[in-house]
Parts: sequence; structure tokens; C-alpha cells
Amino acid sequence: MQNMKYLKVTKPLSNVWQISLSSPPDNRLTPELLSEFSQALDLVETQWREIGGGKINPKEREKFEGKGAGALIVTSDTEKFFSNGLDWERSLKIKNFFEEIYDPVIWRLLTFPLYTIAAINGHAFAGGMILALSCDYRVITSGKGFLCMNEVQFGSPLPNSFNALLTLRIPNPRQHRDTLLARRWTQPELLNMGLVDEVVDQDQVVKRAIEIGHKEGLKIAGGSWGAIKRGAYHPVLEYSQSYRKLNLPPQEEADFFKRVGTSTNKAKL
Repeated sequence: MQNMKYLKVTKPLSNVWQISLSSPPDNRLTPELLSEFSQALDLVETQWREIGGGKINPKEREKFEGKGAGALIVTSDTEKFFSNGLDWERSLKIKNFFEEIYDPVIWRLLTFPLYTIAAINGHAFAGGMILALSCDYRVITSGKGFLCMNEVQFGSPLPNSFNALLTLRIPNPRQHRDTLLARRWTQPELLNMGLVDEVVDQDQVVKRAIEIGHKEGLKIAGGSWGAIKRGAYHPVLEYSQSYRKLNLPPQEEADFFKRVGTSTNKAKL
């Protein structure tokens, strides 16, 4: 339907749209990709509304073939990775990168008015895991497909919005702790935790997501699904807009020695 530089937008069924990340080798969520993703979401919503989606009166939707049904699949067009997260070093150089570039796109997906399905056909790390968790339903490959928040391994704090969403998605304290400590969750573990809904063979991931979208998309035809999710996930938005300062390890070290004394004049026990 439409190819952009970093992703593709297609329409596998009359009321099912698909955004495929297509930025080899691992679909890094750069500002350019995120900008295209935002444009793609606007395109999908526009087309959905043009075929009856979001009309509150069922009689108004009856004249359309799909009666206002709508589902969106988010997947990868590259091998091995759904998304390997952000270009971390580059994101550090952009002031308020999360609050003003990354978070608005994720919030848009998290509260999208269509039924959203992550077709996870490869690994999803860090910001890529957050992308998958922002969808309503998740189907993952039985092949290579870990979910992992690996920020602790490269010395990054978690952005405010990440913390809020992970707290909502992973209420179990042990699982939440292990996630923050970069555990690579396997498909059976993810299914048991409720972080994914189905595990299927690699070549069936997108096909199964399309089937789910076709079945479930009619539930959101009346147009209130986005507003419902904005209420349910409002803490994520609040955390993002708090602009709470996050310290990298050098600042953590500087703050510590400022409090207890310099490294050559350490506090005595």
C-alpha cells in the first residue's frame, strides 16, 4: 500500500492494516523511523475512519463492508529482530529525546483506537520490547524471540515512561525485578507471565495476527477504544511528562562523592 524508508504499510484484509518495520539489520528506533511510524499511524486511522470506523451510531456503520471494524498489526520485515531498541548513544545527544520524540509515538500506539497486535517474529529488546508491550495483543514466534529490557547491561537508567508501562504490564514483583535486571524471557515464560498471548511457528506469526485482527477488530468499531486506553494508561503519560531527571553512571558517581567526600577522601566506616 505504501512504502516509506524505514517501514512498510500494507492492508492484508479490508479492515486489517499492517505496519512492518523495515530498517536492517535490527530495526533500531531512530528519530527518523519514529517519525515515519507516527505518519503511518495517522494514515491507518484516516483510512479506518473513511470506511466507517469510529462512528458511534451502528446504523451509520452498517453501510460499510466491515461495519467499522479495524485492527492494526505491528511486525518486522527483517530477520532475527522485531526491534533491537534505540540508537542509545544518539538518543543521549538529543535533549528530551524520550519526552518529545520517543514517548509521543509510543503513547499514540498505546492508545490507538484500533485493536493492535504485535506480531513478534524476532527478538524485542529495550525500546523494542516497550513497542511490543504497547499493543493490545501479542503473538510471538516459537523460534528466535526473546523479550529483554537490557538497559542495566549498558549503563542506562530506564526512561520514566518505560518504568510506568513495565509496572502496569508486570505486576508480579519477582518478574518485575528480573525484567529490570535484564533477564531474557523465553516464549514459555512470557506466555506464563501474560506478556504474550500466543506462541506460534515462525511462518505463522503474521498470519495468526491477521486472523486475530479480523476476529477482534469489530469490537472497537464504535470509536471509544482509544479513549478507554487513555484512561487505563494515563500513568504512563504522567511519568513521561514529569521530565524527572535520570542520571547516567558518571553523574551517579559524582553525586555520591559530592555527598560523602571525594574519591581520595572517602567517608570512613
